[in-house]
Amino acid sequence: MRSAVLVLGLCALFPLFCGACFKSLLEKGATHCQDETDKTWHAVGSSWRNSQCVECSCESNLMSCCEGLATVTGHPDDCVVEYDYTKCTFEVVKKNNPSEQCVYEAILK
Repeated sequence: MRSAVLVLGLCALFPLFCGACFKSLLEKGATHCQDETDKTWHAVGSSWRNSQCVECSCESNLMSCCEGLATVTGHPDDCVVEYDYTKCTFEVVKKNNPSEQCVYEAILK
């Protein structure tokens, strides 16, 4: 009984440590995973990056995905984050002068 409580407690804390990753269980015998963002199908054993830069892998019993871009915080109010989802990069620039970079903090996801 103690083991079950410990496991449940750790499962409850898992999102706090790895909130930018998620796992989905597959039905028994599944041969493919469906990307929840792009709705594309991927064979068991494959890995991919979707259109929002989320990196996923499809295993025999689950699909796991993690954010590929950092969350940007701590930038001045006169700055904006510009994400480039084709390259999976971002820049923090002045709103009124996009050629000027801004100082920021980033939290890897």
